[in-house]
Amino acid sequence: YFISLIESIFFPIPTDVFLFPYILAKKKNYIKIAINITIFSVLGGVIAYFLGYFLWNIISPTLSEYYPGFIFKLNNFTNQYLEVGIILIVIGGFSPFPYKITCLGSGIIGINIFIFIFFSLVSRFLRFFLVSFFLYKYGQKTQIMIGKYINFISFIFVAFFIVYLIYL
Repeated sequence: YFISLIESIFFPIPTDVFLFPYILAKKKNYIKIAINITIFSVLGGVIAYFLGYFLWNIISPTLSEYYPGFIFKLNNFTNQYLEVGIILIVIGGFSPFPYKITCLGSGIIGINIFIFIFFSLVSRFLRFFLVSFFLYKYGQKTQIMIGKYINFISFIFVAFFIVYLIYL
């Protein structure tokens, strides 16, 4: 579970690499494993969020001093990010896009921490539960299928989520 925590902060190898053999070895516990990995992943995400938040507050005054117009550009970016922040959290939490970047970015921008945690929990659980369930149900074949179709599956999920938010 520790891997899922540090992967959300800095570890370059996705949790899935360790999840596959773990689920295959303990198939009956796939739901418990998915829940625990989700919790640790989101805890790591919260740490990354606060790292982004606090480090950015230290670094940004220096950047604005050396780069005129930086604050103006940052404010424009922040406004755009806040408009689609939930979508970006879900994309980062579910897709192959590195979740740690989503976490740091959310902290830098200052997305509401409760919104960040809620949508991180939802998207990370969906990702880890689906992978765990398919590994439980279909075994080793799932690893091949996920490797082949993960980008397509992620795209479909994100597209449905965006459509849902638009028509909400």
